[in-house]
Amino acid sequence: MSLRFGLLALVAIGIAGATFELAFERHWESPTQLIPWAALGVLTLALILLAFGGSPRTVTVVRVLALVVLLTAAYGGFVHVSVNYGAGGSDSEWSTLSPLTQWWYAATKTVGFAPPLAPGMLAQSALMLLLASLTSKRREPAGLGA
Repeated sequence: MSLRFGLLALVAIGIAGATFELAFERHWESPTQLIPWAALGVLTLALILLAFGGSPRTVTVVRVLALVVLLTAAYGGFVHVSVNYGAGGSDSEWSTLSPLTQWWYAATKTVGFAPPLAPGMLAQSALMLLLASLTSKRREPAGLGA
């Protein structure tokens, strides 16, 4: 088994896992919640392109798509923390906390319901796809070993 194949398999597993997680959470109730679905579609397209295409242009396209997904994941992390921060306002003691403590509570899901690390699944898969794009497809020259 090659490193490239292993990385591509992990990307596929990550895509499947994120898809199931989004479905189980019914993550489609607002336009913002559809963003990770689009990112999964982009990631799936990039995975297929890298798995079956080998031209330098295809690899460049895959890298750009993976970077788009990375940025999307960063945005998702920000949104999740922000939603949690907003939920803290319903706590009567929220205003007595320092801003740093408020943001810490939001980032660690001490307040709110949005999991701040969930977008990390997309980021991890995008990073693995980038790593896979750095590995070369080794093909045996025709006629050897025959």
